[in-house]
Amino acid sequence: MSSEQLMSLREHLSELKRRFKVAFGSFIVLLAILLIVPADPETFLSQGYTGFTPVIAFFISRVKLELFPAGWKFIAVSINEPLEIYIVASVLFAVIFNAPIFAYETIKFVSPGLKESERKLIYPFVGAITGLFAFGAAFGFFFLAKFLLAALTPFFTFTGIVPPTIDAANFYFIVFLTIAMSGIAFTVPVYVYTLIRFGVVQAASFRKNRIIIWAITYILCAIITPDGGPFLDVLLFVPIITLLEVAVFIGGRSRAGVLKKQARDDARSGATAPPSGPAPPPPPAPSGVSAPDLQVGTTVVAPAAASAVRTNCPYCDFPISPGTAFCPNCNRAIE
Repeated sequence: MSSEQLMSLREHLSELKRRFKVAFGSFIVLLAILLIVPADPETFLSQGYTGFTPVIAFFISRVKLELFPAGWKFIAVSINEPLEIYIVASVLFAVIFNAPIFAYETIKFVSPGLKESERKLIYPFVGAITGLFAFGAAFGFFFLAKFLLAALTPFFTFTGIVPPTIDAANFYFIVFLTIAMSGIAFTVPVYVYTLIRFGVVQAASFRKNRIIIWAITYILCAIITPDGGPFLDVLLFVPIITLLEVAVFIGGRSRAGVLKKQARDDARSGATAPPSGPAPPPPPAPSGVSAPDLQVGTTVVAPAAASAVRTNCPYCDFPISPGTAFCPNCNRAIE
């Protein structure tokens, strides 16, 4: 490896280290705010330690207020269980709040290696990821987790556990898991769109294997939702598969537009590109025609060279580049 390559590698690692420090530092700051900053500074200043309530306690209390079913009771099976809830909740919310900063630092690290057309898609990609994750987390909080707890309530009566009693850590961990996994699941269509947009996979492949993809998605939804039965699985499956189908449709249209633009650019560049290299020798004179009778400077265009510049789809007659596997207009395979 040359010294220039080593220097380039060192520079990349140094840049990665610097970006990681910023992202990790912001995570630590957010975690500290959630853990030690009082949610009500006025009460803390007036009452001291007895009036201290951290910021994370606000989010924990909201989870209990919104989701804890009426008539249920909490128990703690170990003395350190409240501390575990306190720390796990703080880490989870710090990761969620730090996600935009982490995404920004990742973009700034990889953007120098991307093309100009690819850089234009970075910020929409991050915006879509952030928005869909927030929407999915809200969906998990207000719908999935609430329905999950409501669906499990009758089983306490069936088994004679009255009033329903639940371990506090188990309750919060299930709620946090449902919210996080719902948020992650809602971001999958963005990755599908990106793969289709850049030609890694074909939209036709998704349409052809739609039933298999739907079945796999339903199984993953059943794994993501801890309990609640088939109805809870369907409740998560319907919006995700809807977003997935929209992503495939938009991604296919976007990819077709990219291929059309490439075909037009190739045809335009082939028609205007000047000839390179020495001029080919003139063709031999036909029989009965002397060499002086040939006009000097006559250009002869070979049919093969003309056809190599541009060709058409045999099905819809759309102009495509040589070697194209699928027509961007009708999506049929070019034999």
